[in-house]
Amino acid sequence: MDGTEPLTAALDRLGIGYELIEHERTDRAVDEAVALGLGAGEIAKTVVVTTGAENLRVLLPASERVDMHKLRDLLEAGKELHLLTEEALGSEYPEFELGAVPPLGGRDDRVVVDQRVAALESVVFEAGAHDRSARVKTAEFVIRASARVADVCAD
Repeated sequence: MDGTEPLTAALDRLGIGYELIEHERTDRAVDEAVALGLGAGEIAKTVVVTTGAENLRVLLPASERVDMHKLRDLLEAGKELHLLTEEALGSEYPEFELGAVPPLGGRDDRVVVDQRVAALESVVFEAGAHDRSARVKTAEFVIRASARVADVCAD
């Protein structure tokens, strides 16, 4: 199975238009931007966190870091909120390449979109594989994915 299928199936199910873009293999979102000839501000990365009871996917600019304190306050979660380990990512998201989990697909996790990403007309993120990305209209993605928009980047 191609790593993009769970994402494209989820986008299709939600009626979110997308463009799949093939590029050279990259391991970091900022390298993905270079490979695609885009600015770092046009690329987003997905970070997966867990409350212990559920996983959430956070979409933020490639150049930024998630602020766990802001995220804990937003979700009203305590110290149990933490980033998923690589081992947990591989186990819970085997349909995607490690480090290329997109914001949708596979499991039905809740999605948080940083306000900087939400302000973009369109955004590009890894599509489940390190050599393919997806471009979506950001407003459509936020609405149809029922994503929560907030400031979750480190200052």
